[in-house]
Amino acid sequence: MKNWIIYLLLILVYSSNAYGQTLNDYLIIAAENNPNLKSKYFQYLAALERVPQVGALPDPQVSFGFFIQPMERYMGNQIGSISLMQMFPWFGTLGAAKNEMTFMAKAKFEEFNETKSMLFYEVRANWYALQLLEKEIAITKENIELLRTMEQIALTRFKSGGQSSNNSGGSGNVRSSGNQNSNNSSNGMGGMNMQGQSTTGNPSSRNMPQMNEMGNMSSSGSMIDVLRVQMEINELQNNLALLEDSKIPLLARFNQLLNREKNELVIFPDSIIAATIPVSLNEIPDSIKNNNPMLKMLEQDEQAFIAQGKMNQKMGLPMIGLGLQYDIFQSRANSESMMNGRNMLMPMATVTIPLWRKKYTASVKESDFMRQSVIEQKQEVSNQLMVNYEDALKDFKDADRRVKLYQEQTSLANQALNILIVQYSTEGSNFEEVLRMQQQLLDYRLKYLDALIDGNIAVAMMERLMGR
Repeated sequence: MKNWIIYLLLILVYSSNAYGQTLNDYLIIAAENNPNLKSKYFQYLAALERVPQVGALPDPQVSFGFFIQPMERYMGNQIGSISLMQMFPWFGTLGAAKNEMTFMAKAKFEEFNETKSMLFYEVRANWYALQLLEKEIAITKENIELLRTMEQIALTRFKSGGQSSNNSGGSGNVRSSGNQNSNNSSNGMGGMNMQGQSTTGNPSSRNMPQMNEMGNMSSSGSMIDVLRVQMEINELQNNLALLEDSKIPLLARFNQLLNREKNELVIFPDSIIAATIPVSLNEIPDSIKNNNPMLKMLEQDEQAFIAQGKMNQKMGLPMIGLGLQYDIFQSRANSESMMNGRNMLMPMATVTIPLWRKKYTASVKESDFMRQSVIEQKQEVSNQLMVNYEDALKDFKDADRRVKLYQEQTSLANQALNILIVQYSTEGSNFEEVLRMQQQLLDYRLKYLDALIDGNIAVAMMERLMGR
């Protein structure tokens, strides 16, 4: 068990630093506690124990025989015999059997590596998804606060009868919220669909002044502005509730991978660093073909069937048995033999005759067909891995383009929103454009988050394919 833990720790030491220490801590916990990974490791240990089993000689045979009545012999009366026989397979048979089991054990070890690689990928992907959700929740709360500031501006204009407001305090609050929105957008990552159901407050339940002048179109417009912004707040509160609910199954899945309680807290850093590809793009295909655990497992299976074919071939050769027989005699009266009553020790040898050749020939052909099957399977897996790599590379490049795009779009939308809010607070115009731009900014920030997370997951997939 200690060797296993040391092996996993050494693997983690050389893992990419792009994920941060916190993620590496969770990977170590998963490696130590995940039941499926531990099960695969114990299967590997069990496979190692088969090597000495097949490499041992057959058990010797001991026979005892006693006569009910002594048998008269020239040397006296024989009362029984004891024999010992040891069979020896043909030269090289046991070595071939040990080679077969050794390669099968190595295949089990690569299966363990494949399980570990998949486990680490799932831990990373779920960790990123949870981190994405945390960022989305924070951004949604920021936008709700921004809309509440806009609601206050609309209420102020409504109370003033739609006159231009030069309230420096209200305008200052808007600018502060806008700047905070811009700074936070630079740290955002990834995005999620904003759909769901939640219970939120009804706009009519808020304390709002009533319109006293129904004929005043400016006041009516301001009142409509208040209602519109309250509708937007309700929508965001509903989305926020959905995000909070979505966190529960993701947290349970992540902790399940670590074999912990489903509600155990997961800690994230303040910001997410975009992951980078650990090697150059030109090296990745060769790295996959040389290091992927599934391909290595199939290579070990191929070698195992080659060794099995050699063993089956040698099983068709004679087995040699060597032994001893000890006959027990009793002295016989009136016998003039000098050997009267003396026990006898007799060396023995035996040879099996593998006469029925069909079964041995069939076993050799079976091993060869299985080897060819593994070769074709290895080619199929290699082709599929290359397809998976191309998909991951496409996702990485697409995510990189989207990161640059939405980073720029977010900056531009934030500037436009600040200008529109100032115009509305001073002139009372373009409120619909303010809400539209605010929604556009929120969409850009979430898409920027989504793009960063997609890029990190694509890198994690490449590392899984390379068995890193």
